[in-house]
Amino acid sequence: MSKKTKAKRKYKKKALPARVGEFATMERCRQLGGMTTEVVDRDLRGNPIIKRHKAKIECHLDIYLYREQLSIAEYDAGMIFRKAYMRYVLGIKVEDDVQGGRADAEMAMLAVPHSKKLLDQAHEVLSQPQWMVVEAICGLDETAGNSYRFETFRRGLEKLVDLWKTNS
Repeated sequence: MSKKTKAKRKYKKKALPARVGEFATMERCRQLGGMTTEVVDRDLRGNPIIKRHKAKIECHLDIYLYREQLSIAEYDAGMIFRKAYMRYVLGIKVEDDVQGGRADAEMAMLAVPHSKKLLDQAHEVLSQPQWMVVEAICGLDETAGNSYRFETFRRGLEKLVDLWKTNS
């Protein structure tokens, strides 16, 4: 009897490992604006080797832009605030693709003091209610809630657009 149980244990099915190049499921592709395909690596001829799906909507700013409740300039100003807040306050390393930054070791060292400077500028320009709403939505990824709070958020973003002169 013991030989049969050992044989059964030998041929026990194992779970399949997750593959690096797998795509998202069809259900996930239909949620929150869907997915975009991003090329991770290319061969010497320029042909894509590894592709991956990336969510189109990652935060509430993306949702508001997708619903056309924000202009592109307001969205850019909100993303500048979001990335500066994530770097300085939350301590999360994020790449600044809004201002054209690339992965550079020297620029990464300057990112935290630059983020502090951006947040200080925003704090000087915004009123206290605007600061609280912009910080909650952009920095802490909360929803706007009611229409009054959303209008306060939009007025705050308009001041940040004027401050940072975001294009579009």
